[in-house]
Amino acid sequence: MEQAVAYTTALDQGARARHTSEAKKATVAASFGTFLEYYDFSCYGYVAAMLASSFFPGDDPTASLLSTLAVFGSAFIVRPLGGIFFGHIGDRYGRKPTLLATVLLMGFSSTAIGLLPTYASIGVAAPVLLITFRLLQGLSAGGEIGGAASYIREWAPPQRRALYISFIPGIAVLGKATAAGMAGIAAAMFAKESPDWAWRVPFLAAFPLMLGCLWIRLRIEDSPEFKALQTAGALSKAPFGELFRAYPASLAKLMLFALVQTVGTYIGTVYVAVYMKAVLKMPQSQVGFIVLIAITCAAVLIPIFGWVTDRLGAKKVLAASYCLYIVLSYPMYALMGPDSFMLSVFALVVTMLPYTLCQAGSYLMYPELLPTRVRSTGVSFGHSFGSVIGGGLMPYLATALIAWSGDIMVPTYMLMANGALGLFVILSVRNAAAGDARKYR
Repeated sequence: MEQAVAYTTALDQGARARHTSEAKKATVAASFGTFLEYYDFSCYGYVAAMLASSFFPGDDPTASLLSTLAVFGSAFIVRPLGGIFFGHIGDRYGRKPTLLATVLLMGFSSTAIGLLPTYASIGVAAPVLLITFRLLQGLSAGGEIGGAASYIREWAPPQRRALYISFIPGIAVLGKATAAGMAGIAAAMFAKESPDWAWRVPFLAAFPLMLGCLWIRLRIEDSPEFKALQTAGALSKAPFGELFRAYPASLAKLMLFALVQTVGTYIGTVYVAVYMKAVLKMPQSQVGFIVLIAITCAAVLIPIFGWVTDRLGAKKVLAASYCLYIVLSYPMYALMGPDSFMLSVFALVVTMLPYTLCQAGSYLMYPELLPTRVRSTGVSFGHSFGSVIGGGLMPYLATALIAWSGDIMVPTYMLMANGALGLFVILSVRNAAAGDARKYR
């Protein structure tokens, strides 16, 4: 069946041109939605220090921050549930319905957070509502990556899959950069006169972004591979059960790759903002712009490394990424500090190199490990499950370990260990389970 639906090589020149045009349109639609998802999801991390005083006031700033980061991590706990739910929709009813539903839920949840009253206004109900909407954000994020990665993979020309798919993490990083920039702008404009507005502005910006994304995604067609399976009556009736029954090894590998990728993502691009503000005592407005510059560089590099991955293969690109995590993390974090804005920018930009390589290789690996019948469910669940530890636990653990040990270099040890784990995992992948083996050479 996989060979039957991979029909693009047989198309005539005119049909190929139309297919390429649709593939580019699909990539734009899926990537822009992922931009919104990761903008919304990351806003919380970039304003966590400000949220702490609004929703978890207390005499101990570290305890307040830990409570705020615990809510940040709670969204990751429900991401696998979102992966199962939205992945099922994607494999049973189409990739497009999933892409529409996830962006609606994320936009609604983020706007609601921006409108929440604080603890000073309604007491304990404030953090309860914050947790509720953060959990809804987690459900949405759990379905977005699987839906978007499956959708682009099934439209992209085989020889350019890594390039096309790399726009998902590239645009996602740009979403994080925009969130960091908005947090920095809001802090600079409102922190002194209207501190309660400083953290609200980034969340409220989600509403117009959601409307724009819905307009784009409503204009796309479902993927040709899904439509071919649907026409043939070969859709999985229970994709989650089939995933565990028929593809347990591929799913396990996907989870481990996701774990390594998300540790690098959330320690190196989201927690780093909390680290600079709370540990290194750098001004919030300065932190926002440092992260904005570094992540914007990453957004440019990821598609470039996607192009490289199409030529070298995911294994080589990922191995290089993991080695660089081990080599670069400690010296670059040692350069960061409140005394030098430019040195901190340089250090964070350099640490983006292993991160961008990892993004390009991982996002090709995910959908290639599974066949079309269970791809949306498998990628959504596997990536979300890895994210529970990589994204949900690690920022909290880093903060707790720094407070316990007094060693501010804890994040570098975590990134170095992450690189070592990645090298171990990559040795387990000899070829693709369901895709193109040449991508893994």
